[in-house]
This record gives sequence, structure tokens and C-alpha cells, in this order.
Amino acid sequence: MAFTRIIHWLGVSFLFCAIINALAILFGLALGEYELVRTFVFMTLILALAGGVLFVSTFNAAIRESVGDALIFLLLFWLLTPIVLGVPFYMSGVASSLPQAYFEAVSALTTTGASTLVPENIPRTFLIWRSLLQACGGIVVSTFAVVILAALNLSGTGVHRSKLFTLKRGELFPRLIAIGKVITAIYAAISFICFAGLLLTGAGLIDAICLSLSAISTGGLTPQSGGMSSYISRIGAALLAFTCIFGAANIAVLWDFIRMSSALHVKRFFTNVEHRGMFVMIAGLLLCGVFYAGITNFFVVIVEAIYIVTTTGFDYEVIGIDMVPRGLLISLALIGGSAISTAGGIKIIRLLLLMRHAMTDIDRMSHPSRVKLVKFRGHILPDREFLSIWMYFFGYILIFGGGIMALGAAGLEFSVAVSACAAALSNFGPLLQATFPDTSYAAMGKLQLCVLSIIMLIGRVEVLAALAVFSPSLWKR
Repeated sequence: MAFTRIIHWLGVSFLFCAIINALAILFGLALGEYELVRTFVFMTLILALAGGVLFVSTFNAAIRESVGDALIFLLLFWLLTPIVLGVPFYMSGVASSLPQAYFEAVSALTTTGASTLVPENIPRTFLIWRSLLQACGGIVVSTFAVVILAALNLSGTGVHRSKLFTLKRGELFPRLIAIGKVITAIYAAISFICFAGLLLTGAGLIDAICLSLSAISTGGLTPQSGGMSSYISRIGAALLAFTCIFGAANIAVLWDFIRMSSALHVKRFFTNVEHRGMFVMIAGLLLCGVFYAGITNFFVVIVEAIYIVTTTGFDYEVIGIDMVPRGLLISLALIGGSAISTAGGIKIIRLLLLMRHAMTDIDRMSHPSRVKLVKFRGHILPDREFLSIWMYFFGYILIFGGGIMALGAAGLEFSVAVSACAAALSNFGPLLQATFPDTSYAAMGKLQLCVLSIIMLIGRVEVLAALAVFSPSLWKR
């Protein structure tokens, strides 16, 4: 096991966190919130020093690493970075306890969008900073999916495979930077267009910054409480909806779409199997929403349907998609978006593959002697390649059930525990308020917040990757 390589890239991660804190210093100075600047200066120096020491001391380490090394780094990154990014919440007094501070950092970095804080009571620097955490978290999520998770499932159906990534043995970590730059450029361009559009439609500067970053990361954190209709126009809401779709779209297909090297790439964006699945779910939820909320609320229902399906969860008006039965909203949240995107959930492609395999098995039962092959995207897939997806589905259900039990043991009522666990596991924090408007994360105790933090992390690192930590073979040299 290449421990020195893992330590080296943890040093890079701390330097990455130092850069995020340094950006908060600029926001604090620009907004005149100088007390907060001290906190971020302190954290920037600490993280830069710690990251620099780890980076320099292991600089001459062997450049090769295994897929197992990458998995361990993935797990350590998601465990440690929220700790250091949660410190400013606690030091500044924004969070009253360490579990609350850790919960806020985990929620932002995993693009979950759950919060115990009232936006009106948060300094403007923190409003922008936690939105920036969401955007950075979205970049990290997509980068890890393209590089590390793609390398982990090369032996299976390869739901994370992408033209953006070509595996070179022993050179996983260096690809993180190269792929990260591409993904950063894509998301930055889309969020800037959204930001400019919001300003032109009358949104305030802080609102435009926070919402554009939150939309591209499908995070869901908002700069003001309540529905957005009081400070965002309908054109702005539609613009946010399109941005959420781009955030939940497959980043590799999106890259080809943005380059527009040919009309074929534009067509592929709309005909991609995951994107078609997402559009079908939006259409289905729209019909249900119109049925329950009425045709007079058509615009609100369609934009909120997009917010729900992309696991963003913005609330535009009081009467909207939240009129739909809770069970349907929870089911859609658990499905999620594209495999290589900022959205959470099981992922559309896994569900489509499982349905295709299940239908093939049912057909075989009616004709036992018939040779029936599973075809997907024009390729024939052997049955053995579905093993990892069925195991993922089983692991997801196992974690979901275990999370509900843990939240129930921590004191949550059963139906609320189901919704809260689904929100955390699918990285769709606003789902709790959409299904139980009278319940909030602010009313939860420290133990409940800790349990939700763990579930959010498990949902973001992908269930099987999280369960692999309990495998002794992973830690063998």
C-alpha cells in the first residue's frame, strides 16, 4: 500500500481547503466583516502549513499507486476535510457545537443542502462561503466519479466510465488534477452564466452568487428563508432550473455538448439514456404536481419538479410540488441523477440496468430453454457484470434501513426518520422540509446530527466504497 502517496494527496487536499478559506478572506474584506476575516486567516495559515508539510515531505514518494490506495484516499478525504472546513463554523460562533459545525461542513461539501442555520442570522460572508463549499464539493464529487470510482468498477458494467478518463496503471492521483481542471472550467462557466442571468432579472448580488453556485452543484442551500418567489423572478427561477439540469447531467456528455464540435454531440445530450430517464421523471412528476396543485400553478410545479429530480430541492412557492405525496418525492430522491454528476441517489443508469436485467430474467423464467442476452446501449452484457450493481442496490437498502433505525434510536419519530435518512443518503437535504414542513434540522439533537453526517458521507462516497472499509483485504500491504 502506497501510504506516502496517500499522505501526499491528503496534503494536496489540505492545500485545497486552504485556498477555499483564502477566498472567504476576500469575501469578508469586500463585505466589511473583519471579525470573520481573522477566523479564516487563522484557518488558512494552519491548513497551508499542514498541507505544505505533508506535500513537501512526501514529494519524492513513488509515483505509482493502486486502485485500493485511491479508495483509501477517497474515504480519508471525505472523513477529514469536513472536519477542517467545519472549524470556521464553530470558531466564528455561527455553529454552537462541534457536531453542528461538522454537520454544516459535511452538508455543504457533499452538496446535500441540509442546514440547521437560519440564513438571515448568518453573516453574508458565510452565506457565500458555504455556497462556495457546495460548488467545490460538486467539482470534487464529479472528479472522483470520473477518476477513482471509474477505476473501481472497470470490471463491472462501468457506470462511471467516461471519455474524459483513460486509466493508466499507477497514475490515478495525477489525473485528479487534470480532470478537476476540466470539470472546474465547465461548472464555472455555467454558474457564471446563471449568475449574470440572475442579476439581469433583478436578483441581488449575494442572492445571485449563492444561488448560481448552489444550482450547479445541486446543493439546495438558499441565501434567504422561505420560497424564492419573494426575491427571484420567474425568469430567474427558470434559469436556475436549467442550471440544475446541467449540474445533474453526465459531465462527459455535457463536455461534448458545450464544445459542440458537431450536431451529433448536441443530440447526444438529449438522447443520452440517463438524461432521457431524468426528463421522463421530470415529466411524470410534473403531471402529478399539476394533478395535486392545479393547472394554475403549472410554472411553479415544473420548475420545482426539476429542482426535485435533480436533488437540488429549491422551494419557489408554498403551493407547488410539495403537494405531491411524500412517498413519491422520497422515491425520486433515492433514484437521483446521472452517475457522473453532482446529483445524489442510486443513479438513473443503475436503476435502468437493474430493470433491464430483471426483465430479462423474467423472460427467461417463461422460456427456461431460451438463450436471452441482456443488451444495453448496443452492447451485450454478461450476467456476471450485474453482480456489482445488485450488490450496490442491496448495500444501499441496507444502509437506508440501518440509517432509519439509527435515527429512530436517536429519538426521531419513524416517518420523519425515513424522510431524514432518505434526504441524507441521497444528498438531498431539502427533502425533509418538502415532506415534513413542520420539521427542521435545527430542532435535531447532536446525536441525530452526527448520524445524519455519517449517512451523508456514505451516500456521497458511494455505498460499496464505504462498506469496503470493513474489508481486511483493503488494508493489507
